[in-house]
Amino acid sequence: MFWDSPAEWREAQVGLGVSLHFYSLGNGKITRIAEDIAEKTQSLDPELERLCIRTCSGCEDPCCVLATVRYDFRDLIFLHLIQKGLPIGQLASGSGRGCSCLGENGCVLDRIMRPFMCTWYLCPSQMELVRSEKMWQKYHLPERLREIQNDRKNLENAFLKLVAPNNTFSR
Repeated sequence: MFWDSPAEWREAQVGLGVSLHFYSLGNGKITRIAEDIAEKTQSLDPELERLCIRTCSGCEDPCCVLATVRYDFRDLIFLHLIQKGLPIGQLASGSGRGCSCLGENGCVLDRIMRPFMCTWYLCPSQMELVRSEKMWQKYHLPERLREIQNDRKNLENAFLKLVAPNNTFSR
């Protein structure tokens, strides 16, 4: 489910907002998970931007144009909890059309406001740079991205336990 229509998007935002407000009152754990994800994601931004500057401008098949970019459920939980604002709708993208947030100099969204797939995915050219420049060892980029992925899974599980404590949800 990607909530493509404006009505579906609004319904998802209202439902998540009400659920998070009602169920997370007095429960700082879920908010701390989201804040931790935000810190970790933001800390990667300088290196990821450096990779983009070196690879994206000369790329013949840029991911931001070819990929279908969407906010997923974990993104929405995260965005509600960090309270930095919510996107007005699902990103408009699709094969050949390009992401609606792609500007002249790259993405116009702050790193933490982007769908996580835009942070997580490193194209082959970027992975080649990571390996060749020893960024792998110096910045532990792939490991840190996996850590954020695990934190996002924990965030979703914490949310599901809040809203349905008697069920055994686990993704």
